[in-house]
Amino acid sequence: MSTEAGPVPLSGLLAAHAPDAQCLIFGDRRWTYSGLAAATDALAAEMAPVSGERVAFMLPNCPEAVTVYLACFRSGAVAAPFNTRYAPAEVEAALRRARPRWLIVHESLLGKLEEVQQEVLTGVRVLVAGSGEVPVTDRGRAPLAGRGDGLEPLAPLCASGARPTAPRPGPDRPALLFFTSGSTGPPKGVLHSQRSASAMLSSTSEAMGDVGSRDVTQVCDPLAHVSGFIETMTTLAAGGTVVLLDGFELDSFVTGLLTHRPTLICTHLDVLAQLVHAPGARGGWFSSLRGVYAGGDTFPAALQRDFRDLTGLAVGVGWGMTEAIWLTVDRTPGPDREGCVGVPVGGAEVRTDVTGELLVRGPMLMTGYWEDPRLTEDSFTGGWFRTGDLGTQDPDGAWWFEGRIKDLIVRRTSKITPGEVEAAINGHPDVAASAVVAAPDADEGQVPVAFVVPSPGRELTPEGLMAYLRERIAAYKLPARIHFLDRLPLTASGKIDHSDLRQLL
Repeated sequence: MSTEAGPVPLSGLLAAHAPDAQCLIFGDRRWTYSGLAAATDALAAEMAPVSGERVAFMLPNCPEAVTVYLACFRSGAVAAPFNTRYAPAEVEAALRRARPRWLIVHESLLGKLEEVQQEVLTGVRVLVAGSGEVPVTDRGRAPLAGRGDGLEPLAPLCASGARPTAPRPGPDRPALLFFTSGSTGPPKGVLHSQRSASAMLSSTSEAMGDVGSRDVTQVCDPLAHVSGFIETMTTLAAGGTVVLLDGFELDSFVTGLLTHRPTLICTHLDVLAQLVHAPGARGGWFSSLRGVYAGGDTFPAALQRDFRDLTGLAVGVGWGMTEAIWLTVDRTPGPDREGCVGVPVGGAEVRTDVTGELLVRGPMLMTGYWEDPRLTEDSFTGGWFRTGDLGTQDPDGAWWFEGRIKDLIVRRTSKITPGEVEAAINGHPDVAASAVVAAPDADEGQVPVAFVVPSPGRELTPEGLMAYLRERIAAYKLPARIHFLDRLPLTASGKIDHSDLRQLL
């Protein structure tokens, strides 16, 4: 998706593609590049007065969400997606932090706005997306419990035929405000510029084997998070086709595979595990794919073997975060190669400091944390971003993820990284996945506790697993307790939710 002059400008993402080519499939709806460009231009023209301001939106995966992103990029507004799973109090908190001029919400989520304080909606233009008609008053807007100026339908703004007249925003203009999933604390606001967001797409394209106009990418990850965003926008930037699903549901995902014959999938390990372990799973489901990719936490070796056995494909494993993505990729992992995240892509640079923390810099790096100069300053050292992840580089130049600094377990005076314990557990042939967290202990300070997902149809006991581990890791690294789960909890961005696991303790 890059040109000789550099990444495709974010504000011109749809330019230079065949107008009649199909760009988006959502259920029974089909969009061409010319149709999507017309809707984008019309909405961008309406956004002209809020250029430089935040446009918040709380939308499920749907064509309207794609259109809102693109219109923000063209107009110079800052796209601020909200998690559709937010409780009303979280919606209110996000509105207070982002202070948007617009809020675009799906009709199914309007009930959440009824429970927020009136003041956060004062002066906010609220538009409603969905299949139903928004009831209107004689002023052309529906009331919202006396709050703000009422509701307006979004659809007419996208169908007006208007075109933006303002110049395209420059590369250093703010473009994206993502709120992180908050698995380790309150969500942080991550701000990307037009330049860094465009670089994210270029890096993603390189990581996924150079996405092109003939590619069809099936997307089920939320567009409100960086994963769904890069999967969708990278494909559109390349002139390809996006098959958009609103979340993962096994039957609809398999139907999409068989009907639309995608060439690329990039999703979370939980989705791939459900697919490969589904009753009646067949390799033919995946026969159209040229690449399958996953990110998040360490990809379990057992799942890698199961996927390869079923499909003949290796799952490419990448590393990145909302603040900087895509950073590295391992496209051809070995069946027992757990923890390797490969080599840098997209101009990313990676190094470690004396503690083993991974530091990165590159064009895809955020501009900073939203209205938090102290956190921004603390997160950088000499222009390098401190990822909070631990890693090492092997003699071949590949990087290996070894856990997170905040997850280090100090047992008496010995330091344990959860990743080394998880790797040992995942080596057991009856284990599908695992996660290890620290638990407080009166005698030892902290002890590792393991949560384990057995492989389908396999018998596994704590005693048998402990016997296996005693042969493979030092005694001080052995889990103090082992709990079996049907599946590991994940954050909205597809990473193992360690906070949820600690609450289970």
